[in-house]
Amino acid sequence: MMGYWGNGTMMAGGLGTLMVAFWIVTFVDLVLLGLWLWKQLQKK
Repeated sequence: MMGYWGNGTMMAGGLGTLMVAFWIVTFVDLVLLGLWLWKQLQKK
């Protein structure tokens, strides 16, 4: 278990940045999708 946590903390630097970037992209994508759907509903 300790070995796993040791590897986790070493990888956390690169992996953490990657995860943050992934979540930002996902969040922005969802916001844009929501705005697009809202505009589609406004047209009707």
